Amino acid sequence: TKGGKASSSSCILLDDKGTVATVVELGSDVKKATLIVDGKKVPLNYVVEDADSRVVIYQIPAASLSVMKTPVALGSSLSLIASQDVYTSTTDRSEPSRVVSRVNRFQGKVLPLAVLRLNHGKAAPQPGSGIYDADGKLVGLVRQAVYNAPNSSYCLPVEVISRILNDHSRNGRVGRCWIGIIMDEQVAAPIVESVRPESPAKKAGLENGDVVISIGAQSVSEYAEVVDAFYYLVAGESKKFRVLRGTQVKEFDVTPELSPGR
Repeated sequence: TKGGKASSSSCILLDDKGTVATVVELGSDVKKATLIVDGKKVPLNYVVEDADSRVVIYQIPAASLSVMKTPVALGSSLSLIASQDVYTSTTDRSEPSRVVSRVNRFQGKVLPLAVLRLNHGKAAPQPGSGIYDADGKLVGLVRQAVYNAPNSSYCLPVEVISRILNDHSRNGRVGRCWIGIIMDEQVAAPIVESVRPESPAKKAGLENGDVVISIGAQSVSEYAEVVDAFYYLVAGESKKFRVLRGTQVKEFDVTPELSPGR
């Protein structure tokens, strides 16, 4: 496309209003996209994108809504475990894929959000393709094939879509948040090293030495899992933090703020 390279992806219909989600390759012009259904081209209206996941939300023009079928039902990726069956179709169970693991580091570096590695019976599906659980609910979007492993893919958890839509609805954009705590990546346990004055964490009551146990619905046991959980924070939306302080488990409602420059 003009201003970027040409690329193609599948997309998922999220509602009956024509909201679709896809994963766009790096270097593509995300604001110029066309949906092709049965050989017909339908220009899509750009809504919002998330640079970390490369998920882009578009809107199908009202006059073209009839080209799409039934919207997907959103499930959850949080309970997926290694070797579990998942599917590339909402109904076809003849060729299951398998969950390998949740990946939160690549070449020693912590990823901004964890992805799921999947094995497929054949070549990995196109980016933006849906991954479904046994009930036909969407649990993820294929991000890309694994390098040198064409029958494997990295899949974005379905919660990424909800996080993007929620942030856009609440704040009119997608941005990263901060709460004002510092942690040491080299320390095995997710221990709060310091809390910045006047930060959301300080106001909520977090203290130095607190060991983070969970953030919202996500349990955490190490630094990379905290980074992943932080990806899902939305500015202005309170999130429950469970921490171990000494021998006591305490809970705090922390309201994140938009990160400076984001």
